[in-house]
Amino acid sequence: MKRMWNYFASILVMGLFAGCSNDTLTGDDPDGELNGSKDAVYMNVSVQLPAGGGIARSETNTPENGDYGTSTGGTEEGKDYENNVGEVLLVLATTDDKFIAHSIVEETNNAIKVLTESSFNTTKKISKSILGDYYSKDNVDPNGNLKNDEIHVYVFCNPTQDLKTVITAATQGSTDWVNAIANVSEEIWKEKSFLMSNAVIAKKKLPKKLDYWNDYTSESKAFDLSGNNGNGTDKEVNNAGAIKVERSVARFDFKDASEGGDNTYNVVKRNDQTIMQIQLQKMALVNMSKEFYYLRRVSENGEKEGWNICGVETAENYVVDTDYDYKKVTDVDVNTYEEHFMYPLGNVTDGVWKIDVAARGQWDTYDIADVLKGTEDNYNKKEYKIWRYVTENTIPGIPQQKQGFSTGIVFKGKMMAPEGADPESSLVQALDSKNITGDPKKDKILYTYLTNIYVTWKEVRAAALESGASREFYKAVFGAPKNAEDICVEEDGDVKKVAVYSNDPESPDYLWNQWHENNINNNAYWDSFRKAAVKSLFTIYQSSSEEGSVPGYYCYYFYWNRHNDNGELGQMGPMEFAVVRNNVYKLAVTGINKLGHPRISDNDPDPVDPDDPDESGDVYLTLSVEVLPWTVRINNIEF
Repeated sequence: MKRMWNYFASILVMGLFAGCSNDTLTGDDPDGELNGSKDAVYMNVSVQLPAGGGIARSETNTPENGDYGTSTGGTEEGKDYENNVGEVLLVLATTDDKFIAHSIVEETNNAIKVLTESSFNTTKKISKSILGDYYSKDNVDPNGNLKNDEIHVYVFCNPTQDLKTVITAATQGSTDWVNAIANVSEEIWKEKSFLMSNAVIAKKKLPKKLDYWNDYTSESKAFDLSGNNGNGTDKEVNNAGAIKVERSVARFDFKDASEGGDNTYNVVKRNDQTIMQIQLQKMALVNMSKEFYYLRRVSENGEKEGWNICGVETAENYVVDTDYDYKKVTDVDVNTYEEHFMYPLGNVTDGVWKIDVAARGQWDTYDIADVLKGTEDNYNKKEYKIWRYVTENTIPGIPQQKQGFSTGIVFKGKMMAPEGADPESSLVQALDSKNITGDPKKDKILYTYLTNIYVTWKEVRAAALESGASREFYKAVFGAPKNAEDICVEEDGDVKKVAVYSNDPESPDYLWNQWHENNINNNAYWDSFRKAAVKSLFTIYQSSSEEGSVPGYYCYYFYWNRHNDNGELGQMGPMEFAVVRNNVYKLAVTGINKLGHPRISDNDPDPVDPDDPDESGDVYLTLSVEVLPWTVRINNIEF
């Protein structure tokens, strides 16, 4: 599908430092002197903002065909405030990106707004002394023609103060400016002024001779960097085509995709009846990159060698991140994550990385109910709500796409008994809010083994002693006891039996009895039991009332943002897990298949680890992710 663009026209002024040149032009500057003389010429440029149209990633065309970037769901026109331009920073450079000049234009009254019609143009003057320097003897042939008349034109809309400082400090011939790095701040997405930069390289031409600039000495006769100049004469310069820009950040949207609404999903069934639901209540952003290049670049492997500035992303290449060399390292120091990421996934205490209360306090957390009250998108039926903006985060190569590096979303779910569930069920009773205090030691403790869930260790023991129980399950509970024939659970009847526990001192059953009988508040006994149970592949869920939540049982689901889904579970492809600028990632949890990770990492036989690959065979929930420029990517997530 052909990409459509809303046209913005903006101005360019080259506020150039004073300098001396033997080649001067006399302009008609009515406002006084410019750089010590009345010599001034004028230039004009048109800027196109991305909106409308779209192509699939596998159908990516070249910029010459009018398209750039990738998409899985087409494109979406941005909100007006996402498309506004109030200031333009323009840079002229040689084709090898040596700095020539820059110009900053400020609209002091109102931001330039999205137009429903094609474009408008504003023209400003430019100092001639720098042109005289560029048309120097070393850069012209014996006939006085400019040797390097083809240039690159870069446009930055709504530039940050840091970017303006970098460009202002650039000297003619320097190349450091083109690799300038942005540090994350709200200035890059503040209301009505999203930072934007070239989507593709804009190649333009200057007049061949310095004295040709005499034709462009008034606003009504501006040299056009986006049109044809000197039609039908030997001075003709055709610069047809506006300069395309893209937003420097991505956007995450979210919608409620649960079957019954209210973000509630049926998860645990018994005898074809749902006995537990999960209600997703909070969502948090983790691992947002702290830096990005002002100008996007791509390469074959996500590294600097051979990169193309403002190059086109394809199905096989990579967008290059500022810290690609850091992410190449196999053995990463866990203490360094916070140097590279905002809202880091884990917390490090005494050199140990884990997800704990401190880690959850680092995340950027939102109530899902509040997100769903937010601003509607402009896509489809407007079911999605705009959540937040996110910076670019990519990883070089396939093996290094792992959870310590990737930007992700963590969903916090509450375990609930559905209406109409069997009131006699021990699980339903345990989930009844009247029976939950929030004390993790005194409330019922839930255990899962494979796909089965149990309330209290007594239920675990009873299930393991049933005649149909597997040998593996029995061993997971009792170990290798010497008193196997005597092990039993207590029963009520004419005669009350006393429970007999495994005498294998390394078994969870033995250690549970030690904890329960000696001192239920003794952490040493509890930790011994917990370690043995988790080692035997039991997942333990305890109640809590932390983080301002009402007392209940909670679990967590981790989703690593997909940019280019290859459709093959367990096998990662190039740029599969990433965040790329100017994309909208539309997230919707479409199903939950099992309980999530427990709140306490030590209760988890498969805790999240920063070195774990993003692609996992374990499917906790399904999430629809649709990615659109504002490219939309729709990601249907299923846990």
